[in-house]
Amino acid sequence: MNEILVPIDITQEEKSVLAIFSLRQFFLVVPVGFLMIAFIMWGNIPFIAGLTDFIVRLVLFLFVTGFAVLLAFFKLDKYEMYLSDFIKVSWQFARSQKTYLSW
Repeated sequence: MNEILVPIDITQEEKSVLAIFSLRQFFLVVPVGFLMIAFIMWGNIPFIAGLTDFIVRLVLFLFVTGFAVLLAFFKLDKYEMYLSDFIKVSWQFARSQKTYLSW
């Protein structure tokens, strides 16, 4: 009769990939990371050569990978959703059919 109730946070995602990533986070970060590493190693930017080309590719790597990590891990507490979900919902709302009423 001495039961202990343990609170469970159902808003948190289950970390199922290496106990670090949820599936959503994994599919947002890992493909972008692999593509950007391939771009750093084998990509080139037209009309830019040498060290400048590498620096531009490195800056692009940092911005794109940083944005992917931001989408995967940053949670908006006001809306209780991750940034990727917020952008998806905002985009769907902007593209949806709306009915305007005149009073």
